[in-house]
Amino acid sequence: RSGFFQRSLEAIAMALTFVGVILGIFALAKSEFSLAGKSVYFLVVDRFARSGTQALNTTYCDLAADWINNTGGGYCGGTLSGIIDRLDYIEGMGFDCIWITPVVDSNGFMGYDAVNIFEIEPHFGSKEDFKRLSQKLHERSMCLILDIVLNHMRPLVVNGEVNLSTIVPFNHESHYNQRNRSNNQSFEEYLISWPPPPFNPSEDNQRLQTLKMTGELDCGHHVADHTECACFPGNIGFSCPSLIAEDFTTGYLGVLGDLNHSNPFVRRTLLTWVREMVQNYSLDALRLDTAIYLDRDFLPEVQEVAGVQVLGEATVNNLTFQASLMHGEAQSGLLGLLNFPPFYQLPRAFCGYRMGGDFGDYSLQGTWYEEADMEGLGSVLSLQLSSSMHLGNSNLDMMGNFADNHDEFSRLTYYCRYDSLRIRQALVWVFLSRGIPILYYGTEQGLDGHQGPENSKGQDNLRESMWHTGYRTDTWQYRFIQRLNKLRKDFGVGVGDAKIRQTSKTTLVFSRETTKAGTIWVFLNNAKNATEKEGQIYCPGPGSGRLRGRWFDALSGKPMNRYFKAGCFQAPDRNPKVLFRGRHVP
Repeated sequence: RSGFFQRSLEAIAMALTFVGVILGIFALAKSEFSLAGKSVYFLVVDRFARSGTQALNTTYCDLAADWINNTGGGYCGGTLSGIIDRLDYIEGMGFDCIWITPVVDSNGFMGYDAVNIFEIEPHFGSKEDFKRLSQKLHERSMCLILDIVLNHMRPLVVNGEVNLSTIVPFNHESHYNQRNRSNNQSFEEYLISWPPPPFNPSEDNQRLQTLKMTGELDCGHHVADHTECACFPGNIGFSCPSLIAEDFTTGYLGVLGDLNHSNPFVRRTLLTWVREMVQNYSLDALRLDTAIYLDRDFLPEVQEVAGVQVLGEATVNNLTFQASLMHGEAQSGLLGLLNFPPFYQLPRAFCGYRMGGDFGDYSLQGTWYEEADMEGLGSVLSLQLSSSMHLGNSNLDMMGNFADNHDEFSRLTYYCRYDSLRIRQALVWVFLSRGIPILYYGTEQGLDGHQGPENSKGQDNLRESMWHTGYRTDTWQYRFIQRLNKLRKDFGVGVGDAKIRQTSKTTLVFSRETTKAGTIWVFLNNAKNATEKEGQIYCPGPGSGRLRGRWFDALSGKPMNRYFKAGCFQAPDRNPKVLFRGRHVP
């Protein structure tokens, strides 16, 4: 009788989940809001702004969370109310949306290791504070993107002991994956002996290097399915045979408790929680952490119940695999993704920086090549923009473009060696390339956090406080970002086609279709500050044939026709150029 009762409850719960899915579909269909065409300011709640009397304390803070004993912490004092107090500052740059790190009750300051998904982290404020942030943003016609984590909870081993009782609501060992656990092994023994990771690419990377050297396999920026010569999630089969898709969803990311989505309670609880978070806090969109480590059939369920667009984190170098995660006519999936394949090329393209390492060799990570090289970025963009075979029906307007973030090895300012010309070039690409431009907080103040041998805090080196900057609005970075956002709005740069016109080691030329200015042409290079006043030749240029007319540079306001020669654009200097045809600069 008890078994029948339990099965009945589960049937009812699954039916309610199905109803929620249908309601989510209708909500999504009715909603006119879209992230496509919006610009986004991404901030870490704990590090952006203090509030109340604590706001008077502007001492720099970059505390690290404890990942040795897994006690978390590292809080510097940023709050939801602090964000509200600084909305003028964010809106002043022209951003449409803010994306904030997770706000649920968590083990550490970043919020990606939840303790209780039903409560707001006390360090950040209350549920009422979160609702007020949403309300204040909407009063400004701005939107709110919340970061959510559905893959894992806090570490299950803290101070050498296993205690699930404080985790809400997933407090039983059946709620977590247990791949490779032996029959005579307790759950505690399994955890303390380190559960298997999603993948272990070391042997595959060695094999990949051999295959590349012998010519049996190719990889690199010109290969759509392997734009980096390294085995990443999504590189499976002949090139990386030990990477098994099923293992991605059952492997542990370090010590974080990996949730078992085949457990009915876990699955329906998470889906219900997603729907209720969106509804309770009037969220406009979600960013889904570690999306590639979730069951593939779970992703469309999340997208449907959310009722808003979901941007997934997919740290991949395979364009085909990337496209397979997105919703299209022939497949169900997420409506958006963070655009990692071009990002992996960007630091070298503009600044000659090694963000990663070929074939799994990270010994030179965080150093610089002798020269910057744009060809990799241009090649990946060309593949992504032009090849329907690789992209399927994925919506490129829903790809989030960025130059740095809270996880990767270095901030933009540091990896460009504080070179303002190169930083401006990279920012123009972020804001005008097809997709959703995303700026990591502090870029406008020149924050320069980075990992390296001299820094012992790992990724937490990239998560420094903002309050010591005074939130200045007169920095050149703040004003330049302000100008780029204004240009996007004035010209109608949002949803629309893009085309790579030319790429070389030193230059990148692309065009964008706009709603107010027709076709605009963007000319970028990777020259250093010292050569800023020298001329730069780009071929082709826009001023030939049917494209003749009066052309202006939107960034300087100067007419450019005199620099069109022999089908090329011979720019008078090496500043980035955004050319449009018209009578004047808006």
